[in-house]
Amino acid sequence: MTVVVKNKILVVAGNLSHLDQFVIHRFFEELSKSADVLLALPQSEVESQRWANLPSEFKDSFLKVVSYEYGSKSKSTGSQLGEASTFRFRKLASGYQTRIRNKYFIGLQIPDHWMTIRGTFAIFKNFSEMRSRTIKEFPSFVRGLKMFFWIWSRRATNRIFSDCNLAEIAVTESPDAILILMQRQAGFVVAAINSGSKSQIPIPTLVIPVKWDNASSKSPLVKKPTRMLVYNQQLVEVCSRMHGMPAKSVIPVGSVEVGAQRSTELTAGAKNLVLIGSTSDSSSSEPWLNCVSKVLIRSDALVNKFSGQVIWRPYPTADSKSLQFMNNFIESQSKIELDQDIKSGISHRAQGISFSDTSSAYFKYCELLNSAVVVVSEGTSAIVDSRARGIPVIVPAFKKDAVIGSQWCNLTGYEHLQGLRTTTGVFIAEDEEQLTRLLVDFLDNPRRIPPDNSGENIFVDHRSYAQRVLDAVSDVMAEKSALQKTS
Repeated sequence: MTVVVKNKILVVAGNLSHLDQFVIHRFFEELSKSADVLLALPQSEVESQRWANLPSEFKDSFLKVVSYEYGSKSKSTGSQLGEASTFRFRKLASGYQTRIRNKYFIGLQIPDHWMTIRGTFAIFKNFSEMRSRTIKEFPSFVRGLKMFFWIWSRRATNRIFSDCNLAEIAVTESPDAILILMQRQAGFVVAAINSGSKSQIPIPTLVIPVKWDNASSKSPLVKKPTRMLVYNQQLVEVCSRMHGMPAKSVIPVGSVEVGAQRSTELTAGAKNLVLIGSTSDSSSSEPWLNCVSKVLIRSDALVNKFSGQVIWRPYPTADSKSLQFMNNFIESQSKIELDQDIKSGISHRAQGISFSDTSSAYFKYCELLNSAVVVVSEGTSAIVDSRARGIPVIVPAFKKDAVIGSQWCNLTGYEHLQGLRTTTGVFIAEDEEQLTRLLVDFLDNPRRIPPDNSGENIFVDHRSYAQRVLDAVSDVMAEKSALQKTS
């Protein structure tokens, strides 16, 4: 009788919220059927009430749960390292340049072409705020200077390692591979990658960005993993360039939220128009929201055929000005209503809520998308989630008078958004006329557009997400075995 030996995989997360979607979609339960899975979490997270309230079937997926030390020094230094490396390597990617530009100018109505007379006047008008932002960003700018970064970054990584004991855990547990859930270049990410490369027998490290844009819009990794698992093929070239990794080391696996064989049929329940915001400043959505409102109150027969609800789901925020705009805008509308989860402050992206509330909110969000005839969405992962269901998406990115931080600037600046132009089923509306035409078309002739592997999509695959990840682990293990045989 042949005994099948399972690979031992150490999963490293920086906080419990990184696990939410993986728990909801039973990723670890499926992973544990083919591998022995260990979970490493910061000590404070293991001792939290949120951990205690997680479902037992999730906890039973793990061979062992280990806690690691993750001190404030490691956390703060990891954040500083990420910010400094964005400045240092800004020329590598338009996304890094866009991120930096937004730090200084977003929300100030600075024109896209800011190095003009109009831009100069706008900057002078906001001089006090600009000065405050410059002072705030100055330390990151200095650390990112070429003459300082080489020395400072090495001291910074050493500070991270001294306050995060993941290397000790890697030695003690001796996993075959380390799987790291990454939202940004945090201290634990740097320490986890280092723990694999510095082991006596190097352990392959695989980084999974938690969200669509996490691999391409934050900062380049100062420590390189063996593999980076990204959402789609378009991000392979982007992340290879940004992080200085061979293209073969960047593997498209899709999203944990997008499994195999998802239904893309237009059902009788799909009759609503869903509007999605992507920024904490909800007032920035006003131009295209007003355009949608004008379309809905038209008297022609085409739009009168539409009988569903129009539901606006802004990005969840606690900002008082943004909340005030939401309420004032809705009060002025007869056709548009505010999503109930956003109104109550509970959404699957909200901070500080229980896992059960997060899970419940997520499935409500899925029901909202499934009810849509068409989705009008700013640059958020709702685009990916909608296209996985075959729902057509209109992205309102008005070009005229675009300001820094607008959807137009983000669409042209961030690499993960640029691929939307070549994505089947995604339509860019560059002005009110295009948005009106697209809305009338989809409201008059409701239809699904099956997803494919173009642009930002990687949904046509017979495998589950967990199987895609397992296949990536198997490939890197085979590569490790081959190297050991030849050495």
